[in-house]
Parts: sequence; structure tokens; C-alpha cells
Amino acid sequence: MLLEDLRTHVLDTALLLPKYGLVWMAGGTVCARDAQTGYVVVTPSGLDYERLTPDDMIVTDMDMNLVEGKYRPSVALNLWTGFMRSRPELTAVVHTHSPYATAFSVAYQSIPVITETMADWFGQPVLVTRYLSVEDPEFSTLPIEVMGSGYAVLLGNHGPITVGKTIAHALERAVTLEEAARTYSIARMINVPVTLTEEQACASFDYYHNRYGQKKS
Repeated sequence: MLLEDLRTHVLDTALLLPKYGLVWMAGGTVCARDAQTGYVVVTPSGLDYERLTPDDMIVTDMDMNLVEGKYRPSVALNLWTGFMRSRPELTAVVHTHSPYATAFSVAYQSIPVITETMADWFGQPVLVTRYLSVEDPEFSTLPIEVMGSGYAVLLGNHGPITVGKTIAHALERAVTLEEAARTYSIARMINVPVTLTEEQACASFDYYHNRYGQKKS
């Protein structure tokens, strides 16, 4: 079996999505690129992850040609590989249907940087696209354009996508984004929320990724 470790990691991450309340049943997607081969491992389309094994994950090349696997890959593989092609430093994509972030996609409202934790992981607001079916000609390009240099985008009337240099980063962004959307929703019921400025968000992102924790100053 090709890329057994990466296949296991992709499945393990997919199994965490319902545990964090980000998807239910067969919803959501996890996709990751192997740095050495350039091959992509992605969850299969429409199957309950609880019943799958690492062998059920699909391996393709970056042009979506099947390398190994018995099922059809995620129907949005053209978009997942598009993110990684446009930003070569990215190796992982997580797509969820988390309720609060999805609510913002339905309301067509961006999620501003409202907490230091959100700033640490995103450094900028998370924007929303118009509704795009998987058969829309812009499905594989518009979300990439809207996300730009960021690390997440909301698909209109659908849900969030988060990306990262590792699967762990993409997953943590998915969890952090849902928590930020929930917090922002609550704050708006209390008063007018105060959001971080662009300068504050960028500074927090830089500090977290370059000097926080065990990193040398």
C-alpha cells in the first residue's frame, strides 16, 4: 500500500472532525500532499469514515489521475489540489460543515479577526465566496482567489475550508475558525464586538509562528 503513514494520518484526522462537532455522517473532506512523491491522499466521496481503513483512502497525482484506491475520491479534488498548486507551501486541506462558520457562509458575511487565537492562526479575516456548485466553472478557482494569502475561506451556502503546511495545522484552523464564529455570534448578541486591527492581527500571527513557545527569540 502506497503512503501508508499519510493515509493513516488522513483517516485519523477525518475521524476527529465529528468529534469536534465539525461534520456529521459522511460530511467533510481531508486531503494531504506527500512532499517526496507529490502524490495526494484524499478521503473517498460519500462514505462514513467510521467504517473505513487507511487502505480505503485514495491516492492520486496532482493532476487527479488515480494512483491507488478502490473508491471515487472527493468530488472537489480539483479544488483541493488547486489550493496546493497555487500555494506550494501548503500540503493539507480540511473541509467541514461546522454550524457557526457555515451560518456565516449562508449569511454571506466574512468572519473578522475577533480573538488573539484567531489572529494566531489566520492573521486576517476569513472571506466568503458566492454559492458554487461542484459543476460551476469557477468552483476550482474562485475560492482560491478569495482566500488569497490567507488560510481559510467560506464557500457560500456550504461551509468552511482551512489549509495548512501540515494536516495538524489545517485541522487546528478548522477548530479555531468554528470557535471564533461561535464567539463572534455570541458577542454580537451582547454588544457591538470590537475586532482586532489589521496591524494587531498580523503582529499576533507573526509572533505565534516565529517566536511563541519553544521557538528561539
